[in-house]
Amino acid sequence: MRKVAILVIAAVSQPVYLNYIRNYWTRVIEHTKNIPNIDIFLLLENNTPTREFQNLTQNTIIDPRTTFDHLVPTKFQNPALGVPGILSKTIHALELLENNYDLFFRTNLSGLIKISAFDRFVQSKDEFIYSGSWVWGDSLRDDLLHHEKVGPGKSIADLSELDDFEGNTFVSGAGYFINAAEARSLVARKDQLRYDIVDDVSVGLMFSRHELLLGFSEIAQPDQPAEVIADLVRNGRACHIRFQQFSPLLAERVWRLLKDDEAWR
Repeated sequence: MRKVAILVIAAVSQPVYLNYIRNYWTRVIEHTKNIPNIDIFLLLENNTPTREFQNLTQNTIIDPRTTFDHLVPTKFQNPALGVPGILSKTIHALELLENNYDLFFRTNLSGLIKISAFDRFVQSKDEFIYSGSWVWGDSLRDDLLHHEKVGPGKSIADLSELDDFEGNTFVSGAGYFINAAEARSLVARKDQLRYDIVDDVSVGLMFSRHELLLGFSEIAQPDQPAEVIADLVRNGRACHIRFQQFSPLLAERVWRLLKDDEAWR
């Protein structure tokens, strides 16, 4: 049986994040304490207020770095995109856990996981490599150019700086798998990572192989009624649903419909 760690990028900087922590993640962490092969960890930066996590200390991992200046020059840091904090938190968690799990699933607070369906999926699949449902296949460098991340005055002055990286595909950080060997590989090469770009793109640079997992994840849109979103969770085939840019009010409405439901368990 595969042992899986679910790594959740966590923060308390927005009301909707607090909603997800207080409602869904607290409940699902408690639920998975009775499932021996699945553990959930909320990944925090060192200066995150911990009041919201007082009952979750065994399920939180705090990145000890108080400053990221040694990873990225200040002018290239972008808190809005999590540069370099999200990647730093992820690598720190992998470094602590790399020898304890067969598989890692990295997601964020706005991702709801249907635990039973998720477990069936990870146990039945023959092999896992770097993979997810939202994949930018062989277009990583094109994506950097499109978003004007390359050029004079940018942290990547020229694409030739990336010639030593084997990957040109990235999987959305909203939900991706890596296996234990890939986790160890990332940790071993942590000093080579590009902390100056968005974390999922940086991870994609490190791997030449990937897989598209059709139907594993689905997006719930913020313009959908709460009842429609709850029905998607209950009856949809996806194991992982991303609540994309929900307001705190919509997140609360959806959880009110699902909190006593078996769908997320």
